[in-house]
Amino acid sequence: MKKLSLYIFLVLMFFNLANAERVTLGFIGDSCLQFNESKNKFGSEFEDLFVSELMGFLTGYNMNFAIQDGDVDRMKTLDHNSIEYAYSNIVEFCRKKPDNQVFLV
Repeated sequence: MKKLSLYIFLVLMFFNLANAERVTLGFIGDSCLQFNESKNKFGSEFEDLFVSELMGFLTGYNMNFAIQDGDVDRMKTLDHNSIEYAYSNIVEFCRKKPDNQVFLV
């Protein structure tokens, strides 16, 4: 039983090391080049999906501060305007620097 547990652990560890270059999932984890291609190809449908993913990403990032600190002092208020602001910044950043990653914005 100990050997089986060890084999499972080693396989899972190798799987994580093999996928180390992919640290996020979804459009936010893509390169700006892929972001621009998807935005041009799918238009408003891509924007709707990306904004939904962006809301989840920012909410998780925001909640991280509350979990680390144990209170809500460092959390930011997120609303529709902050999502539009973030999306427009990502679009502009990726337009200027298509070889960077989206999550760096």
